[in-house]
Amino acid sequence: MSAVASVIRLLAEDAAVADEVTKLADCRPGGGPPIDMCVLDGFPGDGVARERGAGVREPLGVIARTEAEAFAAIAAGADDARTVNSLDLPGFIAFLDRVALRAGQRRETENRQAAIAHSEKLAALGTVVAGVAHEINNPLGVVILDVESVRSNVEPLLRAQEEIFRLAKRGTSATRDEVAILAEIARTGSAAVDLRGDLDDVDAALRTITDVVRDLRILARAEAGEKPEPVYLPDLVDQVLRIVGKQITSIAALERDYGADVPTLLLPRSRVTQVLTNLLINAAHAIAEVRRPMHRVRISIRCDAEAIALSISDSGPGIAPEIVERIFDPFFTTKRIDRATGGTGLGLSISRSILHDLGGDLIAESVHGEGATFIAMIPVEGRRVERPRHKAGTSVAPAVARSSVLVVEDEEALLRSLATALRRRFHVLLASDGQEAIDLLTSGSRPDAILCDIALPVLNGFQLYEWLQQNHPYLARHTVFMTANVTDESAWKFIARVDKPVIEKPITRERLLSVLDRVMATA
Repeated sequence: MSAVASVIRLLAEDAAVADEVTKLADCRPGGGPPIDMCVLDGFPGDGVARERGAGVREPLGVIARTEAEAFAAIAAGADDARTVNSLDLPGFIAFLDRVALRAGQRRETENRQAAIAHSEKLAALGTVVAGVAHEINNPLGVVILDVESVRSNVEPLLRAQEEIFRLAKRGTSATRDEVAILAEIARTGSAAVDLRGDLDDVDAALRTITDVVRDLRILARAEAGEKPEPVYLPDLVDQVLRIVGKQITSIAALERDYGADVPTLLLPRSRVTQVLTNLLINAAHAIAEVRRPMHRVRISIRCDAEAIALSISDSGPGIAPEIVERIFDPFFTTKRIDRATGGTGLGLSISRSILHDLGGDLIAESVHGEGATFIAMIPVEGRRVERPRHKAGTSVAPAVARSSVLVVEDEEALLRSLATALRRRFHVLLASDGQEAIDLLTSGSRPDAILCDIALPVLNGFQLYEWLQQNHPYLARHTVFMTANVTDESAWKFIARVDKPVIEKPITRERLLSVLDRVMATA
């Protein structure tokens, strides 16, 4: 029998079988490795799952009553399983050999997968560095420039202070000329209000750097033995976007569309973060592959009784039909080798593996030439937790939720400009016609207001508004129209009838924000 140093843990379905196994173990020639015998409580597959969930990594074998139960035990993570009727001494010794051998193979595979996952994580981290450098270099530049400014402006004030101390120490009154010299020295310095402004800028810049560094730590957190913790996916997505989002927003419109009923789940935070990072970086690389008048990356989170679906859609080249079945294969990549963003081909494979470990899945949908969508499915059963509530009497500043606006405009250049103008104040969803807007709303998107052009292809602004009145009266009340055709009599008759705000093109940002703020303030 092959020698192994570790204890072999055996699970038996009842005490009688456990006693018989113990007698067989005592009869082994040469002794062999020690056996830790345990009587199962319930179905073998459930027992194995509990053992593995409790962190048992030793060689694990199961003695089951039926072949079906033996197969279920192996599927749940047992290294091998046998039925009761095969418990003769030679068969038992061969069984222990297989348990030990397969446990060794399992450990080797786990170690290899851990090394590959770590390598992929470092590769992703390297890709993120460019975005992090941008996020840190800008506020760091503010700090450097403002500190130099403060130093140059404070230096004359310090010299004036030294001169005042010298005069005070002299014990006699200053002459008019000495006072004039002091005044001239002080005049070359900066006014107090300017110094405070510079210092406020430095403080804000340092806070930005602190936030970036804090968010970056989630990508470098060790995964070994990571315990699940309460994770609210919209917050985690926003946190990851603060690190990798610049790679997207520099070349595309970024849309966030989070359902209102997303629960908090117990999840391994860093592993889910790795999935999000891989998918978002892939989206950034995909949209860089093809030239379009306007690129869009949309992140959507929806939930039902069984699972959370987190989808990331891009307007890149999509996935060719002949390779769509291979994109989750390890080391398969479509990124060009000569590109700085050339990948290892492990990101999608590892991401799907992580989700499989959570009982979920990663699904790809694509129309070649039009973009791709990756959907991360995470089951909620057994993971749902109540979001923490603060005890009465404590003073905690509530999180300020950003309102969202759905912009419906068929002219892509204007749609891009409107998105840019609104993004600092709102989460922005985009649609190029009325039908696309209806599709978004039907899928569960719930913006706080709609900014809609009147003249649209497929389904115009009037038709969209009529649909809103029937299906989403709240949004119908929070709709703002845009128009460039001030002579269209039928349009103005419709607008007069529905009594909705209208912004005439060309549009200024100040006017746009003013109207939206007023509309959102209404019930």
